[in-house]
Amino acid sequence: MVLLKVAIKDKEEDARKYKGEFKISFPIMIDDGQVADAYGVWSHPETFFVNRDGKIVGRVLKEMDWTSKSVKNLVQYLLGEKK
Repeated sequence: MVLLKVAIKDKEEDARKYKGEFKISFPIMIDDGQVADAYGVWSHPETFFVNRDGKIVGRVLKEMDWTSKSVKNLVQYLLGEKK
C-alpha cells in the first residue's frame, strides 16, 4: 500500500511545514487542480483507495481516524486481507 497526500493549490513551503508539524513520512504532492478535477474531488479532506491497476476501489468524503479499528479493517479488506 502506498499513501500519498495531495495538497490542492497549497504552496510547497506550507506543505513542507505541515509535513514536519504532523510528522508525516509519506509524500505530499502539490496539485494545481488538475488531479482534483480528474478524480472529481469536491470536498476536503477526501480519501481515495486505488488498487494496483489504478482503479478506485474506495472513497471516503470526511476525516478519518487512521488508528481506529474500523479504518484498519477497511484497509485490510481493500488490500485483500479479509478476516
